[in-house]
Amino acid sequence: MKSRFHGAATLSVLAVSALALSACTSTGGGEEASGGGESGGEVSLISPGTLTVCSDIPYAPFEYVEDGETVGFDIDLVNRIAEDLGVETNVITTPFEAIETGSALDTDQCDLAASGMTINEERESVMDFSDPYLEDNLALLVAPDSGIESVADIEGQRVGAQQATTGEDYARDNGADVVQYETSSLMIQGLNTDDVKAVLGNISVTGPAIADNPELRLVEEIETGEQLGLAVKTGNTALLERVNESLAAMEEDGTLDQLKAEWLGTADSEGTDSSASPEPAAS
Repeated sequence: MKSRFHGAATLSVLAVSALALSACTSTGGGEEASGGGESGGEVSLISPGTLTVCSDIPYAPFEYVEDGETVGFDIDLVNRIAEDLGVETNVITTPFEAIETGSALDTDQCDLAASGMTINEERESVMDFSDPYLEDNLALLVAPDSGIESVADIEGQRVGAQQATTGEDYARDNGADVVQYETSSLMIQGLNTDDVKAVLGNISVTGPAIADNPELRLVEEIETGEQLGLAVKTGNTALLERVNESLAAMEEDGTLDQLKAEWLGTADSEGTDSSASPEPAAS
């Protein structure tokens, strides 16, 4: 994936000076984290009492703005992590290029990156990933009159993809004339306006798009083994451990399955009700 449909202004937040942790207080069952060094046994945050999160908004259903509020799968994840840490959450809109290159983390714009991001070797070389929280394949979405029935048909065709994503790479590798889009919502808009004949993106994004655009067709799902993860600055092992603890707890108590049902309309476990899945509009 980003492998990420959203809409909002792109702004960065400058990091504040880190402060040494002098005491821990219990809030909502979790220890309160505060500023300090980037690694070690105690969690330190760039802004004491706040988990600052970089996210490429919009990228529905993972992160997007609805009625003035940032919502989505990733947002619910990081809110739970912040709750477990006993701190508040501050999500800042950050270009995906700055996230995937590690620069947003390295320059202390945020503590945590959450942006529907696929774990791969190149990204692992510039940041530390959490345990995977979602498996996500690529999907080929086409207009009804495109004449495209599989990936084998995209060679030489105008195919849209969000820039700097695995969808873009896969389209190029298969000979498509790739049209880059800054956001996934613009990518779907390009398909609806006949700017492109097809788009390649992660199924977690292209799937919900069909709910809003039923005339579009998902003609092929590409098994990629992609896994999504959250990321911290290289060496920030203290925060990474707490993130993984929260993810494990959400897996055990069923929260992850509930989020999959709510935001993606799917869940790994049987009996999870997906009837309440929202249909977030791209903005």
